[in-house]
This record gives sequence, C-alpha cells and structure tokens, in this order.
Amino acid sequence: MFRTSLRNLTSRPLRTALTTLAILLGVAMISGTYVLTDQITNGFDDIFNTAFEGTAVVVQPKVEFGQNQGDSVATMPEALVADVQGVDGVAGVDPSVEALGAVLVDDKVVKTGGAPTLILSAEGDSSQITWKEGGRPSESGQVAVNTGFADKNDVTLGDSIAVATDQGVVPVTVSGIFDFGNASSLGGTIMIAAPRADVQAWYGMEGQLTSINLTADPGVTPDELAARVSAVLPDTVEAKTGEQAAADASGSASGSINSFLRPALLAFGGVAVFVGAFIIFNAFSITVAQRLREFALLRALGSSRRQVLTGVIIEALLLGVAASVIGLFAGLGVAKAITQLFKAVGADFPVAGLGLAPRTVIVALAVGIGTAVIAALIPALRATRVPPVAALQEGAVLPESRFSRLSTPLAVLVAVGGIGVAVLGFFGDAATTTRLLEMAGGAMLLFIAIAMVAKYIVRPLTRIIGWPLERLGGTSGRLARENAGRNPARTASTAAALMIGLGLVVFVAVFAQGLKASFIDVFDKAVTADVVAFGSTSTLPEKGVEAMRAVPGVETVAGLTFTNIKINDNAPSFANAIAPAVFPKVWKMDWINGDDSLLDKLDGVSAIADEQWAKGQGLAVGDTFTMSTSAGKAATLTLLGTYRDPMLLYGVTVSNSVFDELGLPTDPQITMAKGAPGADLDTLKTDVESALKGFPTQTIYTQQGYKDEVSKQINQLLLMLYALLAMSVTISAFGIVNTLVLSVYERTREIGMLRAIGTSRRQMRRIVRYESVITSVIGGLMGTVVGVVFAYAVTTRFADQGFTFSVPFGQLGIFLVVAMIVGVLAAVLPARRAARVNILEAIHYE
Repeated sequence: MFRTSLRNLTSRPLRTALTTLAILLGVAMISGTYVLTDQITNGFDDIFNTAFEGTAVVVQPKVEFGQNQGDSVATMPEALVADVQGVDGVAGVDPSVEALGAVLVDDKVVKTGGAPTLILSAEGDSSQITWKEGGRPSESGQVAVNTGFADKNDVTLGDSIAVATDQGVVPVTVSGIFDFGNASSLGGTIMIAAPRADVQAWYGMEGQLTSINLTADPGVTPDELAARVSAVLPDTVEAKTGEQAAADASGSASGSINSFLRPALLAFGGVAVFVGAFIIFNAFSITVAQRLREFALLRALGSSRRQVLTGVIIEALLLGVAASVIGLFAGLGVAKAITQLFKAVGADFPVAGLGLAPRTVIVALAVGIGTAVIAALIPALRATRVPPVAALQEGAVLPESRFSRLSTPLAVLVAVGGIGVAVLGFFGDAATTTRLLEMAGGAMLLFIAIAMVAKYIVRPLTRIIGWPLERLGGTSGRLARENAGRNPARTASTAAALMIGLGLVVFVAVFAQGLKASFIDVFDKAVTADVVAFGSTSTLPEKGVEAMRAVPGVETVAGLTFTNIKINDNAPSFANAIAPAVFPKVWKMDWINGDDSLLDKLDGVSAIADEQWAKGQGLAVGDTFTMSTSAGKAATLTLLGTYRDPMLLYGVTVSNSVFDELGLPTDPQITMAKGAPGADLDTLKTDVESALKGFPTQTIYTQQGYKDEVSKQINQLLLMLYALLAMSVTISAFGIVNTLVLSVYERTREIGMLRAIGTSRRQMRRIVRYESVITSVIGGLMGTVVGVVFAYAVTTRFADQGFTFSVPFGQLGIFLVVAMIVGVLAAVLPARRAARVNILEAIHYE
C-alpha cells in the first residue's frame, strides 16, 4: 500500500504540489515564529552575557513587578556605594545611573519606533561598554553614543547633538562611540552615555543611582559576594550575581517583545494551518470520488477495507511529512523576512543566528503531519465504502454513508459546542490567554459548523451570483453556474476556506472601525480641552507644564499621568493621577456612581475608578483597598465612586498626592490646555508649540488632530494585520486552484464533448474562470456575514466598556472585489488546462 500511495502522489504532481502548499505555508509561519523569537531571546542572551562578563555582583533596587512606569526607573541612594565598597571581597565598584530621554540630531528628535532612548552614565571600567571609537566622556557636556545610532544617523566623533531632558534641550558633543556588550544595536534602542553628574542633573536624580556593578577579589565566588553584600543592604535593594542579572535583563528585554510577538504570529500561523486543513479535506474528497474504479479494482483484487483506508492515510501522511519538512526549513526564510520587515518600520531587534531548536522541529512536524492526516481521515473512510462491483460499472458513484443523514444534526451540535466554548471565553474568569484560546476554539468550531451546512445555500447562491455572469457571458456563464452548483458540498468546502480567511479580515475591519468610533465618541464626550500635548516615549516635566500655562490665551492646563500598580493581591493593573482642582475643566467624567463633587474629595486616601475595572478587581463603592507600586510602597485607599471611560481613563484614578506619597512620578504623559473663550485654536496650537520648543519630544495637537492621529495609528496596525491575514487568503486561493484543476480532470470527457460541438478555447477558459469567481464570491459573502456577526458579538459583549458596533461598508465592498480578483487569478492555470485538452483523447477518457 505504501508503494501504491507513493505512486498515486507522484503520478499527479500538480495536485500533490498544490495540496502540499496548503499546509506548507502554515507550518512555515509557525516554524518562522519560533525561529524568530528564539533568535531574539538568544540575541539578548548574547548581549547581556557579554555585558555582565567580569561583573561578579549587581546591586539594584527591588522591583516586585515589571518596572516603575511613568517614564521613570527605580532608584536607590548613592550613599550605598560606600556601604558596599567596604564589604570584604569587593575589588571594584562601578556605580551607574540610567534614565529615559530623547536625542536630537540637526534639531530633530530621532524616532525609535517605540524603543526607548536610554541616557546612562559612563564612568569607571564598565564591562558593559566596548569602545569602538574615541572614549568615555570625561567632561560635562560630552556624551558617547552606541554604534547603531551613530551609523544610522551619520554621527561621528566631535559632532554636536542634543539631549532632551527634564530641564529642556541640552547641547552636547560626541566624544566616543561604543557597543553595549557585543551589540551595536539593542533592539532599536538608542544609548547615550554621559558623566554621572550630568545624567543626575538632567533628570532630577541627584544623589540617586540605578545600579552598582561589583567585581570580586580572587578566590571570592559571585554567590559568596552577593550574600555578603546583601547583609548591608536595605530591604528595598537587592544583590544578585552578574550571571543572574544578565539572565533577568535578557528575560525582561526578550520577554517584553516575545510575550506579544509569539502568540500573535502563532495565531496567524494557526489560521493558515486551519485553512489548509479545509484544502486537504476537499482535495482528498474529490480524489476519492475520482478514483472510485481504482479503489473498486483494489477491493476486487483482494484488498481489504482496512488496506484501502491505510493507503489513503499513507498518502496524507506523505503529504504532511513533505509539507512539514519543507515548511520547517521555509520558516527560516519567514523569520528572516519578518526581521527585515521590523527593521523597515524602525523596530530593529537584536537577533542571534538562524537555528532550529528541537521544540520548533517537534511542533512544526506535529502540526503539519497531524493536520494533514486528520483532514484526510473522513475522505479515507469514504474510500473504504467503495464496493468491488463498482469496478465493472461505468459511471458508478460513491454510496451514501449511513451517517450522512446525521450531518445536519452534527453541524448543529458542533455549532452549539462552538458557541458554548466562545461564551466561556467571553464571560469566564480565567486568565486572559486562556480566555482568548477559548474564544479562538469556539470560533474554529463555528467555522466548521458553517462549512458543514453551507452546501444547503450553495445552489441558491450560485443562481443569484451566476445570473449576471450568465447575462454577461451567455452559455459560458450558464455552464459555469451549473458546474458550481452541481456538487454543492465541494463548492461549499472550497468556499469555506476563503470564508475563514476573509471572515477574519472582515472581523478585524469591523472591530477596528468600532474601536475608532468608540475612541472618537469617548474623546468627544470626555475631552473639553482645545490643545493636547503628547509624548509617545516621554513625559512633560513641570517646567514644560508651567510654560504651557504661561501661553497667552490659555485658561487652564491639566495633565494625566498613568502607571502600573497592584490592587490588593491581584495582577498588575493601571492607575491614573490627576490634579482634581483643574482636571474637570479639561475633562468631562461620565459618572456611574457619583458626580463631579467627588473630585473635590480626592485626597491621599481616596480614589475613583472605571466601572468595569472596579468589577474586575472585585471592588464596590465604599470598599477599602491597597494600591502598591513595583518598588513595594503601598497606600490604603477608599473607592468613592465609579465612572465609564474604558478608552482613556481605564483603571483607578487618584490625586497626584497619592503618587507623590508612593514615590511615583507625576509628570503627565498627556497634557491638555483649555483656551480662553473666543481663542483661535490654530493660533493657540502655534503658541503652545513655541512655548514647548525646549521639549521637542512633545507633539502638539488640536482636539481633532489628536483624534486623527489615533485613527492613523489604528489604520497602521490594521495594515499589519491584513498583511498577516493575507497568508490565509493566499492559501484559500491555492485551494480554489486545486479544486478547479481536479474538477477539470473529473470533467475531461465533458470538456472534450463541449470542444467537439464547437466550444472555443476562449469559451472554455471563460467557463472555468466564471466558476472560480462564483466560488470565490460565495466564500466572500459567507466570510463577510460571519466576520460581521462575530464582530457584532464581541462589540456588544464589551458595549458597557465603551465599544460600539460600526460597519465600514466601503471596506467590505473592497473585500468582495478582492474575493472576485482571487477567483479570477485562481482560475488562470485550471482554465488554461481545460482549454488545452485534446478533443479526441478527452472523448474516450474514463
């Protein structure tokens, strides 16, 4: 049976290649995801292992979760240097300070694509820095820059650049160029090294440090030294070995990227494999029907039903192995392509060399082979029902299964199961990742159920969709319509593959449209300010806020600061800080429990919160709770009231005094100005821009301009999602090609008869092309309906959090046009084959 299966595959190279591609692309995406994320992890490992080489112990502030947010870093007193220097076994001490800022070249802020700009001290013989040119800055006003930044921006020794600080823009001179560890670039991060006193003065960190690197005397192990140093440190500071510090730094850096990158890319790879499963199922269903006499002859010659089943499964297994192995190595190319894509948009992650980890090999092979075999199982079982007598009958058809009448109840059962799993994800209280997996599993079951019952709507749809084609193409259109409706189960299965890909595209489009509409709606209701200052990677220092207040025509200035905190013992969440006296003048609260009078009561022991956030934290009005920071400081607060603002003010909101008590920065991420009555908005915006010229990281918007910027960012995200979802649509196109090629083989005799009675090659191509368009439009229509329904279900589920349901009809029309184009392109090869059929050979073809 193995030889027979192998011969069947090699005798039909086109069908084999097209079916293999259906799984290959999905496996390549999964393999490439693991390869890329392993590269990122290994890249950061290499960097930090090199950076901390020679460092025995690192002293750092304790951080209980994440890092202090609000564009700040955890600090410790500089006086600790003397304490650790006196510890027995310490050979050398290298204190350092690090802050987040920005750098200007030619008076323009250098964009990093979201990566931070680190301003760090460079004194002592730090093992973290490898000098490439020049040396460490020895005088105030001198800096050194990392090699990646220097190369990308044509910065050389002696050049004048500027650093954006809390005190404004400071001009500096480049005295050195360095690598961090062995890397010229740290994931697109810009690194600027300056004298420690300068960094402390620039960012208000006088008398503070962020770390102390220690070397050990000969014979003293890092673990011994860490234990000795820990004995002299306060509870808020910890000592760890250089090896552990490198592992923690690498895990934090790579984890912040891979925690969202890996699940996102694997999700798209999973969609591609899921679509590929439909293609394999359809391909084997068609070939089993076409090889009826072949299976009957095998049965007549003594093959058992088990042997026939084994033969078909072996074919699927061989296809799965071939697709998985090729896809596994194609994943190396996918990883390389994604890396180049990120570099093109400014996100230059450090990556190690390409490699295939054992986990990658196992997962890729298991997914590819398992999908192929499972998808072919039902067609294989159908093959076993071919009776031996069918070998003697011309035109024999596959007998109906005794379970075929149960297909509709089974589809209903699958649909109910899918709805149940999806509802569990929607309303469950499990972890977010678990809920997302539940929703994804429910969606997959619903897609399968829809595909199972789609055959009942194919014939009506073919009549409707085929009507204009029949009017346009005459007989060719009529034959195409009849061919598409002749085998509704096949057409439905082929269209279902496209339905999945396009359905997800439609879902994303509708959901994003609702997200934009929700944000704009909330923004219009909440924000009454005329001008908004926003820095994507920095805050506006108090000096800048005062400059805004001094602008003629500005009546009120209020800021919004947000950070990560913990409520009681729950997972990290969000907190916002405001100045209660002025905030209501730029922001209108949508109260659920309370009114604006509560803002007057906000003090160091009270809070208000978004309604849904409070429910998620298990809090009600009047409850007392503990809010703690990553540094371990805590405050006990009472919830005074709740409001609805999930888009802009999600989480708990407190006064700036609470942040001050907890040691959190209160410099605002968003600063809003309200103009005096009658003030000209364009003039006000221009004047604020002039006032904040010393703070170039801040972008100034009018209210409408800020809404437009957010919409632009959502559209950019959409383009990336569409690009990733395009793979599933591409696989669907291969499925249509595969189905049409197989149907051309199936109808060889029919095509020969049509050609014999006068049908031209052009007409044959048109018949196949129209049939492909009909199938694609059916898939497009089903995908549009399914995508809109799913989006409606999700948005209505979260309607109480501000989400609205909004349909972008123009985009949906474009998607249907894309489906038609997919149909036209997919028909090119099958149409050519149909038109080139030899008439005489086709007439006596069996």
